[in-house]
Amino acid sequence: MVIANMNRGDVLKFLGWKKKLWLIISAAIMVPGIIALIAWKLPLGIDFKGGALFEIRLEERSATQVELVEKLKNYPEARGAVVAEVGEKTFAIKVLPISEEEHQKILTSLTTDFGKISEQQFQSVGPTVSRDLTAKAVKAIIYAALLIILYLAYAFRAVSYPVSSWRFGVVAVIALLHDLIITVGVFDIIAHFLHYEIDSTFITALLTVMGFSVHDTIVVFDRIRENLSKSRANTSAEFEALADRSLGDTLNRLMATSLTVIFTLLALTVLGGESIRPFVVTLLVGITVGAYSSIFTATPLLVLWQSRAFTKKN
Repeated sequence: MVIANMNRGDVLKFLGWKKKLWLIISAAIMVPGIIALIAWKLPLGIDFKGGALFEIRLEERSATQVELVEKLKNYPEARGAVVAEVGEKTFAIKVLPISEEEHQKILTSLTTDFGKISEQQFQSVGPTVSRDLTAKAVKAIIYAALLIILYLAYAFRAVSYPVSSWRFGVVAVIALLHDLIITVGVFDIIAHFLHYEIDSTFITALLTVMGFSVHDTIVVFDRIRENLSKSRANTSAEFEALADRSLGDTLNRLMATSLTVIFTLLALTVLGGESIRPFVVTLLVGITVGAYSSIFTATPLLVLWQSRAFTKKN
């Protein structure tokens, strides 16, 4: 059966003249985040910069964030101190790498200035460890992207005409990079105003986003593969019609799975604890963008690439 014989009225149109518009919108969405990354840089936490973080609670008296900062400036051990209020009379203090002796001196000085305090948590990361963690984080994302290409090329190996199985994998990773750039950029904007920092959980969130994003794209691509096995596409118009129909076939499933996760993450963002909020916000942004890109970035890009292949062939 030839695709041209399909009833075009049965197809919900996503492509046609719109496909270039979707790609323009996808590119435009990346711009604010890229500008933020250039202007403000990534707000790296101590996991990546090295340093110490301890959280204290003032038991006897109240103090403002400004008061605490002014006092810490007088402590020679508290180099590069940054203070954030995380609760009532509770503050998170970040400093450059310190020894345990210097850590205890800071606590003693705080007790002298503010009365009895209790330390809620303490963590220290040296510069060597932070560099190693940064390298491993970058490698994890690169390896994941390469494995995705290899997996899709293998899974779609039965598709030999008209689309190369490698093309599915490359397009999926391009859409994935689009999602990651937007996620990191939006997080950078949010972090600038809410004073979030990037730690190891941020990398975990990005890898999770990669999984969700690729899953949604594979759902669409797999339907394209199924339809190609039933109907040959001999021209770019026929392939575009098939891709359009595949998007319509999978739309309900994509919306149902994505919205379920998005609503859950929204609830966690509002009701969850402050300590997990940066992680949840990263997931929320990434999964939302991933659901969008599976429909409006990956498939239009695949269709445009395949159209060029048809043009060169003819």
